Amino acid sequence: MSLPAHERMFGGQWIGATQGYTMPAHVWQITQHGARLTVATRWEDSTEVTLLYARLAPDSAGFTLNDGGFRAVALGPQHFVVRGWDTNDARGGIGPHYDAIFARPGIAELAAPARYRRYLSTAGGA
Repeated sequence: MSLPAHERMFGGQWIGATQGYTMPAHVWQITQHGARLTVATRWEDSTEVTLLYARLAPDSAGFTLNDGGFRAVALGPQHFVVRGWDTNDARGGIGPHYDAIFARPGIAELAAPARYRRYLSTAGGA
């Protein structure tokens, strides 16, 4: 099975920024095996790595994490967003969940906040 180009874009390193709350960066290393993804994730200020598993979405450029509990939506080849990804488990169960926008390290990281605002301003971002 050959995957479309937009479904081959997720492999490699990504840096995630929580939107609306100050948290350390999410550092993800994604390995792709066909439609399956393995995500090695850690906070930027930690060395503890957790493995997550995901599956490419069959109907759009994105993937589902945690057996469909969260959905990543590609915003192009350099960014994707996960709505509600930064849960309050790191804050002692206090407060809401926050979106996280992920970018390739470097210039794309700097453009991530503006890209997230554009995403929210579209009908799909609300």
